[in-house]
Amino acid sequence: MNLNKNNMTGYLRKKRCIGASEPILDMRQIGDGLKNLVFHVTTPEKRLIVKQAHSRVQIKERWWTDRKRIFAEKNCIEILANVLPPDIFPDAMNEDRTNFILVTTAPSKDAVLWESELAGGRIDLQIAAQAGELLASVHNLTAGVREVKTMFKDLRGFEQLRIEPLYDQVAKSFPEIQKQVDTRAKELMKPGKCLVLADLRPRNVYVNSGELYLVDFATAHYGQPSFDLGFYAADLCLKAMLNHPQKAAFLEAINVFWMAYFKIAEYPKAADTERAALSDFGCLLLSLVAGRAPVVEADDAFRDITYRICQSLLFTELEKIEDITEFINRTLIDG
Repeated sequence: MNLNKNNMTGYLRKKRCIGASEPILDMRQIGDGLKNLVFHVTTPEKRLIVKQAHSRVQIKERWWTDRKRIFAEKNCIEILANVLPPDIFPDAMNEDRTNFILVTTAPSKDAVLWESELAGGRIDLQIAAQAGELLASVHNLTAGVREVKTMFKDLRGFEQLRIEPLYDQVAKSFPEIQKQVDTRAKELMKPGKCLVLADLRPRNVYVNSGELYLVDFATAHYGQPSFDLGFYAADLCLKAMLNHPQKAAFLEAINVFWMAYFKIAEYPKAADTERAALSDFGCLLLSLVAGRAPVVEADDAFRDITYRICQSLLFTELEKIEDITEFINRTLIDG
């Protein structure tokens, strides 16, 4: 079945996510709808997110994905329940393995999307620090845990939605750095070290009274921790590049996140993650303008400066993240 507003009420009652006579007060589709059909449903007693995985990314190009990735989200929520404090991630209420649907609780009505806060010019560095600490906790507490590794044996979702459209596309488009990008892609597919969320960025983080609430774990897998760091940093760096008046603040949000993470990261060989994370940062930043589904339509000048930053991150001898972001800041000023 394909979920829609007409069959939603009956479906949720059948799955006992809402009561037989519990009315739906509000139902609206949210998100971009590219990879999943997502509804926010409100009743007098509940706030729910109902997500159904698409088999094909909704763009002109044919881009097929394994719908079973929705089950990785359920698995990730179960793991987070064992390693993080409650109330900072959803509860899974129903998993429909026939129709590839997951029903979870929604963020509190008072929670605000961090992405919206940043778009409004409110760059709270405490939120960035909390995000870094939370990520390090997830990596620390799942590193080397056999149960977690077993739950995330299937990497197809990560490969189809992260490796192929991001790394492989960048490698194909930029032969000068193809070897380095291909090397990172291969490293990311090697036997993993810990649970990797693979989608940690402001659009998937809500803030309520200074506390974080994380959502969207469909590409979670047992993998290389460097990806999470690079993914977050690339997102914030692009925001800096698109918002020159506040570029220093966005770059500082990278520094604060990064330093908060490494201050408490204590899984085996955590220190070795930083060099790999800088390379992933570069690859993922370039993928935002030159990947399979670019986030922005970049002109030649913007594409060129993004490439130069990526190239520098792949080959840099700088070690401190604040030196890296200062270099990026100077590059953006000089053009």
